[in-house]
Amino acid sequence: MDNKTKEEGQQYSNNVIDSMKDILNIKDEEDLQEEVFNYGLSISKNTVINYLISWGGPAFRLKITFNEDKELVSIEPQYQDWFTQWVTMQTTEEQNQILNDFVSHLYLEETVLEQ
Repeated sequence: MDNKTKEEGQQYSNNVIDSMKDILNIKDEEDLQEEVFNYGLSISKNTVINYLISWGGPAFRLKITFNEDKELVSIEPQYQDWFTQWVTMQTTEEQNQILNDFVSHLYLEETVLEQ
């Protein structure tokens, strides 16, 4: 992502959060709830599965996301060193294909997502 997009995205995020703050300042509980419900366009539910490959320092996992229709949305390889946040690693097209092929053999749609 280029710097211009990051800056625009950050400004947009700041504006949205400021608008949310204004809504939270509404005193009447019914008016507040109505504004909160009407603020967003939709609510969707994704299922995230963390496939842990190693733990400790370093830890490595695949963060696998499915949409409401149990369709694969993304596979994010993530790294974490001791006492740090998970960081998503960049991958090449070839690596993405390998990750997709590997995850398909976990049969998550038929096993974990069916529970």
